[in-house]
Amino acid sequence: MKEKIDINSRTLKWEQNGELAHKDLSELIERLKNVESEYNSSELNRLGTKSNIND
Repeated sequence: MKEKIDINSRTLKWEQNGELAHKDLSELIERLKNVESEYNSSELNRLGTKSNIND
């Protein structure tokens, strides 16, 4: 069975240093928090906070 492709999906942008662009990282974390378990969501919150501090 073929996977349904989201029409609104787009390619993630990677920075020259190999890091995911901050905007894309933040969006990815938010999307993952919506589908992950409570424990994983709290870890994603921690990761999101860490990425915001590094800016």
